[in-house]
Amino acid sequence: MAAVALPIAKRATRLSLPLAGAFAVGAIAYGGLYTFPAISVAFAQEFGISRTLAVTPWTMFLVVTAVASPLLGRAYDEWADRDLLTASMVLLAAGWLAVYLARDISLVILAYAVFMALGLQLSFIGTSTAIARRYAGMSGLALGIAYAGPGIGVAIALPIAGGLIQTAGWRSASLVFLATCLVGVAFVWLMTSGPAIVVPARRTGRRRTSAPSDVRGAAPGVAPGPAAVERPSRALGEPLSAGRPTTLALEAGIAARASGLHETSAPGAVAAALEVPPIGSSEHAHSVRRVVRTRRFWLLFTGAAAIGVFDEGVLQAFIPGAIRSGLGAEWAAAALGLQSLAYVGGQIVGGGLSDRIGRRVVGVVAAVAVAGGVIAALGLVASAPGLAIAGVILHGIGTGATIAVRSAAFGDVFGGPNFGSIFGLLGVAYPIGGTLAVYVGAIAFDTTGSYVALIPVVLVALVLWTVALWIAGPRRAPAVSPA
Repeated sequence: MAAVALPIAKRATRLSLPLAGAFAVGAIAYGGLYTFPAISVAFAQEFGISRTLAVTPWTMFLVVTAVASPLLGRAYDEWADRDLLTASMVLLAAGWLAVYLARDISLVILAYAVFMALGLQLSFIGTSTAIARRYAGMSGLALGIAYAGPGIGVAIALPIAGGLIQTAGWRSASLVFLATCLVGVAFVWLMTSGPAIVVPARRTGRRRTSAPSDVRGAAPGVAPGPAAVERPSRALGEPLSAGRPTTLALEAGIAARASGLHETSAPGAVAAALEVPPIGSSEHAHSVRRVVRTRRFWLLFTGAAAIGVFDEGVLQAFIPGAIRSGLGAEWAAAALGLQSLAYVGGQIVGGGLSDRIGRRVVGVVAAVAVAGGVIAALGLVASAPGLAIAGVILHGIGTGATIAVRSAAFGDVFGGPNFGSIFGLLGVAYPIGGTLAVYVGAIAFDTTGSYVALIPVVLVALVLWTVALWIAGPRRAPAVSPA
């Protein structure tokens, strides 16, 4: 019975308005921010500073996101997604206003380190946890679609920023991105509205008597027991009714009982802390403490830090390195825009494939693609710019698939009522790796005039991520087992 409804659930994933809202929120939040490789060149020229100082706003941005991530993740377990995601758009807009008003690099550093760091991390954690909860059991595809938003946003924003910087100046670009963030509030409300989504309930052949040895929380890919199927939870944006199910909730419950579906926890105006754990779950208020004492958590934490190295390191290095090697600024920005589009394809295809054939296999293939792309993008930009552009596109495909696999794997392993807090702790790792890579690359650039020294650092990070995912990631299990 459960298998019959799978096409319906997949169609809901593709057409869901909340998923479209998440796509747009990501495009707006990331689009302007990730024009930093181009805008930082303009900072350096106007303020007369070195490359190492020019990247300091970004490294401070990464440091603050790391420090704030656990608290922001916890916030999504306690407060409404809609309120926090709205705050993220307002903070990003305030950051762009500060950049516009800056007369030296110090105010730019403040803008990125405070307003933009908090705003982007609120957006990232909110989108990741909401989509992972709402589309449990098919989160790889859903997260791939949602994460395609940032890739499309960067691909659109880079040429716009490049043109504005060359003609009207980087301050005009700041005002444009400020306005888009205010428009983003409308998409936040779209993301946190809509009907309940139901997905096939997994049926197991035998009753699990004990939780996994590493993490005892219920994973989102595992459906609750029969009693949980009977309990309809409320739809997005639907008010609490003192324990009484609304008509819409009752209809969802009847449909679930008839088709063998269960409703996933949803984003919107209800916080995850209000959700009732499935019967038989060993989740309790201190489960986060248990998780952070496991080897599995720290392996995946290390892997997430490694992703920051090969994602941020190449992203921030390619444009200045290409310009120094003689490739025009317009060509370099266009290449990074193509990389963003490739990133989108990698996320959707990689996330969807990881739902079918497993997170670990797709993750390893993506890591191999990233390795080849990095060597070409940073090592051949002076001698073979065409191959370097092809390399940065390949890097985008592999990194996009990696990001989708990473978030889906985290949801598989750590999902449950405290997933926001756990995801927030894991969110500390990526900025640590990114900060390391950006500073190492900038110092190498100021010293040697090239980013070639960054290549071995990135390759080591790829090995670390692959090992972490293979050892600690989820093993493949069928989405729906026979009834």
